[in-house]
Amino acid sequence: MNLALQLEGLEGGYGRLTVFRNINCAIDREQTVGLLGPNGAGKTALLNAIAGALPSHAGRILFEGVEITHDPAYRRARMGLVLVPQGRHIFNALSVQDNLVLTRAIEGYRTDLGSFEERLAEVYQLFPRLQERRSQSGGSLSGGEQQMLAIARALLLRPRVLMLDEPTQGLAPIIIHSLAETLHKLRGRFAMIIVEQNKAFLERLTDRILFLRAGTLTNEANAV
Repeated sequence: MNLALQLEGLEGGYGRLTVFRNINCAIDREQTVGLLGPNGAGKTALLNAIAGALPSHAGRILFEGVEITHDPAYRRARMGLVLVPQGRHIFNALSVQDNLVLTRAIEGYRTDLGSFEERLAEVYQLFPRLQERRSQSGGSLSGGEQQMLAIARALLLRPRVLMLDEPTQGLAPIIIHSLAETLHKLRGRFAMIIVEQNKAFLERLTDRILFLRAGTLTNEANAV
């Protein structure tokens, strides 16, 4: 298997509080994995630990065979390990276009990105609504449009592993359907980890679903 990400005995949480423990998982470079679990199970904490936003208490994280357990978040992002966080974290005062142009800051650290104009045209093709609103401020967009912007910004970084934390949260059903169609087009281009409460959304998009309960990871089908 051509692995993008390996978690070996990973343990972490907030400060001294352990939220997840003994996480073992391997994800192929073209695989899309869903992560289900109740609120407070540790799903967001796990993604943040993988991204480097939270320190790990124990275990190892390997990205394409290279250990990154102690690498800072910015270095992981430069390598192509990209997180779209819960809450989107776009710049409300900047235009859609300027939010996207900010990603050019990574170009000095990645030689495989290609032309920014081509990457920008591609995300506008995926999200035509963003192109229509490219001069609007991020804060004036609807919740669904802000989610599109957050994902488009991540795609401009040419991720090797894309992590999405609750991408459908607060969105209308028609927007969720549109988002699922867009993410389906991206399947197989890179590895994806999607944290969701919407099981039907995950079943449509993922190759397999894992379940996180009380900080422990299991196969979703065997969860009780």
